[in-house]
Amino acid sequence: MRRSAWMRFVSKRWFAARRASGGSASAVLAAAGIGVGVAALVVVLGVMNGFQLGYVESILEISSFHLRIEDERAGGPDEGLLAALAARPGARSVLPFAETQVILSTAEGRSLPIKLRALPSDAARRDPALITALGLNPAEPELFPAGGGLVLGAELARYLNLSVGEEIEVLAVSSDPEEGVETRILPFRVARTYRSGYYDFDFGLGFVSFEDAEALFPREGPVSYVYGVKLEDRYADGAFAAGARAILAGRGLPGTALETWRRYNRSFFGALKTEKTLMMLLVGLIFLVVGVNINHAMRRAVAERMEDIALLKAVGGGAEELRSVFVLEGLAIGAGGAFFGLLAGLLIAVNVNEVFGLVEALVNGAVALWARLSGGGGADFRVFSPQYFYLMEVPVRVLFPETLFIVAAAVASAAAAAGSAAARVSGLAPAEVLRYE
Repeated sequence: MRRSAWMRFVSKRWFAARRASGGSASAVLAAAGIGVGVAALVVVLGVMNGFQLGYVESILEISSFHLRIEDERAGGPDEGLLAALAARPGARSVLPFAETQVILSTAEGRSLPIKLRALPSDAARRDPALITALGLNPAEPELFPAGGGLVLGAELARYLNLSVGEEIEVLAVSSDPEEGVETRILPFRVARTYRSGYYDFDFGLGFVSFEDAEALFPREGPVSYVYGVKLEDRYADGAFAAGARAILAGRGLPGTALETWRRYNRSFFGALKTEKTLMMLLVGLIFLVVGVNINHAMRRAVAERMEDIALLKAVGGGAEELRSVFVLEGLAIGAGGAFFGLLAGLLIAVNVNEVFGLVEALVNGAVALWARLSGGGGADFRVFSPQYFYLMEVPVRVLFPETLFIVAAAVASAAAAAGSAAARVSGLAPAEVLRYE
């Protein structure tokens, strides 16, 4: 009999004996623990990815772009440079803009400092994705309606108690070594409001056209323009940056500041990466606990079957083949638990908002019943209340590489625990075990 066939034969008999002796209960519990760990990681990382990628995409689409090129020369935006950048393979859009800090003041006496970004009047044509990122209607042809005005975030407009069409004063401050500090107060109309879903933008970022913004910038000295480049693949920023530097050098601008999104947002994105890593480690402790349980269960199984193992070794069974029997059992436990855990995790992740709705309904029902019995009142319970969280529903994104890693880690932890427990099989001497049998 070949070694592989002999190993399958022994494994089949071993598993049958384990089921007959009631040893399968511990295997079922271990598989359930693996399943809980896999399901928890899939759901937690899916929700975390939903939040993180939503924020990342909002930042890249609205604020930082994939590549930023700063032009401090006098005059307007360099349309030749913009066309050269847009013509490079991989470029999705190129949008020039300028920024300044202003203070908005209403007739009611409310004031708030914001960042005001000046864009070309045809910004929607140059960068159609900006309209979608701002939550505006893509069917509307332009970002700035006829007549001009400010485009403000919905939360900013709510705080200042502004509606579309109302006027607001904009205070701009500039300094000059010779002229000193200069202030300008100009009236503007609120042209429209947007809601990006990212609170920092909706509360602190406004847009205005280049034509309307001329009076807000210093009258003397060049305006610093930034060219924001969006790519088809944001992870190809390194290759595109090298090509952009060649374009700048060819136009006599080798020292122009150029920054990719990885460097420009490195502190924020680094914090998100650290947060996800720590979360995976914390939730992954479930696998460690289950692995220890599997190890102890297998060690007990080895101790209970010492005579059987010794007999198998006496008739020619190798230590590696006997250890593989336990490793196969560990693999079966890990694979079974990971499979059902993956199904449960995906089911919960896809329907996480419905799950939260069910939890809210159950809690509110219990609170209402208690209020009726006790004669008191009860508050409406929300898992993610809009009073505290700036979202309407929980975003979820399950990524295939992370899901594959979770399943592989679950199966590997179970197999490693079983293999560690079966290590004592190598040092087992059949003569000593069978001496008194």
